[in-house]
Amino acid sequence: MKIPKTKECILDLSNNWLTIWFNRPKKRNSLSKILIGEISQTLDLIENNPSIRGVIFRGKGNVFCAGADLKWMQNIASEKNNTRDKAMKMSIKFGEIFTKISNLSKVTISVVEGACMAGAVGIACATDFLVSTSNAKYSLTETKIGLTPAQIAPYIIKKVGFNNGKKLMLLGEVFSGDKAFFIGMADYVVKEKKDLDYEVMQIIKKVKKCSPNGISVTKNLLNSNYNIDTAHAAKLFSECIVHEEGREGFASFFEKRKPFWNKKD
Repeated sequence: MKIPKTKECILDLSNNWLTIWFNRPKKRNSLSKILIGEISQTLDLIENNPSIRGVIFRGKGNVFCAGADLKWMQNIASEKNNTRDKAMKMSIKFGEIFTKISNLSKVTISVVEGACMAGAVGIACATDFLVSTSNAKYSLTETKIGLTPAQIAPYIIKKVGFNNGKKLMLLGEVFSGDKAFFIGMADYVVKEKKDLDYEVMQIIKKVKKCSPNGISVTKNLLNSNYNIDTAHAAKLFSECIVHEEGREGFASFFEKRKPFWNKKD
């Protein structure tokens, strides 16, 4: 397979497995328009390539991913014209990424260390397996800035169940890799970063014993039980981003102050 040129991710093909490294460490590997475009194009390229057995998602700089690039969102929220349409288009792009990851015919693994926030939790839950350090930090922060995790909600609930998912999405609390394992979000947890590769290799060894077609058909069967409406999720998200509380959420974040709903009486 010819590796495409990328700007914001690094593609590492080894032993029939492709690792997609998020490579924006100065921005905590946040998901920019360019980065999600490169991920999308890469997944399209390998979907029908029988030589690729699986895909690993990781982040450079000891951070998995801080979620969507909030500067990108803020620019849309501050637009005077067509804000809702632009927010819809952006949300759909994210929804399509989660769908492509979930529906990929190959086995997918997220390897999480450091921060895994908001939309990044969506990526982690859309993959087949999640390997995490015990001290990784997870949080669904959307409601804290006036937004909704509409695109990733189905993947969260599929992974941890309705009740746990509700707590994570409504309260926005930070939780550890140990907690992620306890509630069923993480499939494997390790104490030390150096042990991440060992756990990944154990999964790869097991996958190699399985038929590629058998895995593909089984994944398709499993995904057929879930109806994910990215357009409806984008509508809900765009309505939040143009709402006064959505605008206030972005403003308070970048001004490093509490939003008006979180001020003391």
